[in-house]
Amino acid sequence: MQFIVIAEADHGAVSLPSLECVEEARDVAAQSGHFVQVLLAGATLTAMAEVLAAHGADEVTLIEHEALSHGGAEHWLSIFEPVMRDTVTGIEADSAGEPSLCILAPDSSHMRAWLPRLALRLQIPLVSHCLQVHISANRLVFVRPTHGGNRHEQVICPGTNVVCATLAPGARGIGVADTRRRARVRRLTPDLSTETFHERRLHTLPPDPRTVDLREADRIVAGGLGVGGPAGVELLWKLGTRLEAAVGGTRVIADRGWLPTDRFIGTTGKTVTPKLYLALGISGASQHTSGMNRSETVIVVNNDRTAPLFSLADLGIVGDLHEIIPALLARLEE
Repeated sequence: MQFIVIAEADHGAVSLPSLECVEEARDVAAQSGHFVQVLLAGATLTAMAEVLAAHGADEVTLIEHEALSHGGAEHWLSIFEPVMRDTVTGIEADSAGEPSLCILAPDSSHMRAWLPRLALRLQIPLVSHCLQVHISANRLVFVRPTHGGNRHEQVICPGTNVVCATLAPGARGIGVADTRRRARVRRLTPDLSTETFHERRLHTLPPDPRTVDLREADRIVAGGLGVGGPAGVELLWKLGTRLEAAVGGTRVIADRGWLPTDRFIGTTGKTVTPKLYLALGISGASQHTSGMNRSETVIVVNNDRTAPLFSLADLGIVGDLHEIIPALLARLEE
């Protein structure tokens, strides 16, 4: 099984969801002895090729053009359609009728704006928001959530030579980079002109903590049963706004109606990998920790010093969150 990963850059670096895709492709491709090719478009990309190689890329194609630094979905579609059309032409399904090529990309808002249009133009199936990609009984299997996240389904695509899929951010996390790995690097310079496109990105607005997808948040303020009720959850929203952080919580408080149902984190909710996870009043049941245990920095506030979540904390504070949050808000105002 050959893999092509379409990666994206975020603030001058390869996005973490893109690196997750590279590692997922590396693990599956290694089973059949195939290589992983990565396509990365943007401006000033040279240093990123080494990062992609360290996480499993065997070949990196850098598609560089200054217009891509402020271009939108139309730009990306215009450069990737001819590249991918040339690639998929001549690809045949394997002897068992299974796909021979998988195009994998992160399930980000940017990819969702143009990748489905590419799949439609190439007439290949698209399996979105996968949690895992693996080979079982010589079949390529995509695992994705269903029934509001309460169940998982396995999707196969027999009878097609190429399949496209997106991987949910945070689904697997990032492993340790192997800086000794090297990849073959190619460069392409597309013929682009901003004057020929109808859309152009002027600037990026900061995310609204109340609406941003938890899976894409760098900072998360999360609450559990210890918040006590809707008034305690309102404190979470205030703190989230002040820290420019998304707000989430456990399923327990979502089931009680204190928090929107798309805001709970855990086995049957969202899986998140933020740089900062501030857990307030959360005991740390395994159903919740399985959805946040890959967070970069975890701060726990709980009045029960025996709470299991303290074992995951980089900083643990034993205290009443109803006293600590107002004090923190006051300090932040200062």
